Amino acid sequence: MITIYSAGKKFLFVAIPFLMFSFVSTARQPADAQAIHDAAVDVENHYRDLVDLTAKIVQKNDLKSIGKTQKYEGTLFIKKPGRLRLEYSNGQLILIDGKSALFYSKKSEQVIKKTFTDFEHMNIPVAFLLGAAHIRDDFDVLPADSKRPRVLELLPRKPGAAMKKMRLVVDDAGRIMDLTIFDRSGNTTLITFSDIHEGAGVDDRQFVFKAPKGAEIIE
Repeated sequence: MITIYSAGKKFLFVAIPFLMFSFVSTARQPADAQAIHDAAVDVENHYRDLVDLTAKIVQKNDLKSIGKTQKYEGTLFIKKPGRLRLEYSNGQLILIDGKSALFYSKKSEQVIKKTFTDFEHMNIPVAFLLGAAHIRDDFDVLPADSKRPRVLELLPRKPGAAMKKMRLVVDDAGRIMDLTIFDRSGNTTLITFSDIHEGAGVDDRQFVFKAPKGAEIIE
């Protein structure tokens, strides 16, 4: 979890590493390992061919470290190359234009801008979808449930990774339907996707933001 402080105010964002994933295959694999491998390849192929998408999300944060549960709903827009807009119903907005990341809160009237390098360190929910075409690079992919081969458990290989593991539920087309992040403090974040539309021709103007008059801008 990342808390950004400024001028006596604060933003609270649940940090989710913006990573890509890995899978180590062997020449001969048991049936369940082959099914997991196939599911991982399906995800890569699906997101490699993806041009844009829109979706509704429900995000549930169980914050064990502070004994609190948070639930958010929002609308997600993604368009290659590297653009993302996540607009929550509570007035928060996350916008990535491929070079920088922007955070806006209607309630606190703050706009926080970060360079793309900073964004990579901050990490943002669902931003990993921008790199989902390469999920076998940085994670070991394991079966999460022997009876459900389309549920993938991802273990980060990088020492000191912020997350302990990630769990993906994948449909037959390789589309990620929900994910759960488990961090090293015992917190979990569940993000569920619905009403998904792909190749819908997302307008480039979705990734342009003009700060409201009077908003405090922090760079």
